[in-house]
Amino acid sequence: MPVQEQDVSRIWADVIGIPEADVDTNFFDLGGHSLLLMELASRLNQQLGIDTDVLVLMEYPTVAKFTAHWNSVEELVDGNR
Repeated sequence: MPVQEQDVSRIWADVIGIPEADVDTNFFDLGGHSLLLMELASRLNQQLGIDTDVLVLMEYPTVAKFTAHWNSVEELVDGNR
């Protein structure tokens, strides 16, 4: 099932403690840091039922990039089942 940008954005904003996370702004530019990144990975996994980690979030540090990457990976996995 595809991950929705608005769901990811809501979780990012909640973890960082801001009202809203711009989908094209880097996690660290929004006020995130390494400990919050670990919390973000955990919350994304729990709330969205996915299995991501800190390394993926560092490679795709915006809501838009992470969501696009996650959905493309899931599409490949689903297509190979």
